[in-house]
Amino acid sequence: MNEHSAVEAAYLTPRRESARCRLVPAPDRAVDAPAHPLLDLVAVHDEVSGRDLLRLSVRPLGGERVQDRARAFAALDNEILAGVRLARASSGSPPVELSRLVGYRDDPAEPFALLEPYRGEPLDAVLGRRLLFEEERAAFREGLFRALFWLQAGEVVHRDIRPGTVRWDGGGGGVQVCGFTSATVAGVARESVGVGPWASHEQRAAVGRCDPRDDVWSAGLVLFQALTGHDVSGGGFLPLAGHPGLAAQLEGVFAREAEERPGAGELLARVAGAAPPHRTGVGDHLRQGRTRFRENRERKRLAAGTAPPDGDGPVPDGPPPRASAAPSPGAPPLQGPAPDVEAVRRAGRSGYVGLALLLALMVAASVALFLRFG
Repeated sequence: MNEHSAVEAAYLTPRRESARCRLVPAPDRAVDAPAHPLLDLVAVHDEVSGRDLLRLSVRPLGGERVQDRARAFAALDNEILAGVRLARASSGSPPVELSRLVGYRDDPAEPFALLEPYRGEPLDAVLGRRLLFEEERAAFREGLFRALFWLQAGEVVHRDIRPGTVRWDGGGGGVQVCGFTSATVAGVARESVGVGPWASHEQRAAVGRCDPRDDVWSAGLVLFQALTGHDVSGGGFLPLAGHPGLAAQLEGVFAREAEERPGAGELLARVAGAAPPHRTGVGDHLRQGRTRFRENRERKRLAAGTAPPDGDGPVPDGPPPRASAAPSPGAPPLQGPAPDVEAVRRAGRSGYVGLALLLALMVAASVALFLRFG
């Protein structure tokens, strides 16, 4: 859509209610650049509802590689899927700490997402001018943990929490986490998404399955930079010893594995005393809608002539596999080397061989005892 065109279309709300819109550009409102280079995020005004919105869509074909366009469509799908899950997990009214999906058109020909305008400005822009004031810090800390809590309640893993996707409204609006184009569902196989230091080591190495506590690692780094002014992106080790109060609140956040890190509810309880009540998980009632969503995504991939990326299959049953070791708690290296995934796989194969030999010996011993004692 260009700055003079209007778009009339039907769309679905997160509760799959049909609605119509007539979107006209609002070039006077500045917006952030989306994370994916082939996505367009533009400010619009809906003449049907009278609301100011953001429209996220894939740019028209311009000679890009098929694989790049397929990734752009997948990024748009991620934004929609996360928005739907969060809206339903919060009974239709997502908390202010998360950006909100108004509706979406999941049409392989011209899909788009409609979002409420973001609040405030990206944290990195704020910190480029000033540190957070003393009276802002407690609100920032609690708001960030509350955002993590609702992500966990919706079983959504953001996978891209950093100062560019965490916003701060110093006028009283507080924290808002946005930019869900890398989001996925908890329990699917990890992919190599994000960059250090913000993405956890397991996520960068694509080891194990996605866990809401992957975002705990990322948010811990964002919080440390916001409250101390320390440039986390510069690498090295976090100087936690110089901030004992904050270090106590972040205890365990940088543990070796996601399973060893505190959940968002525990973090929120540390700073706010209690977590808000919520429905645990999103329930089986979303399964049919999620199946339709994945079928539409597959049609778009087939039309683009590309295979689905690794890890985009159904959520497996059972506990997630253990990830390789990370640095010791309390002083996480910010840009250390990724774990040797191939070494982990070789070790796993060696373990299976040893287990097979042990089982064979046990069977042989049982047969011998049976033959001897009947």
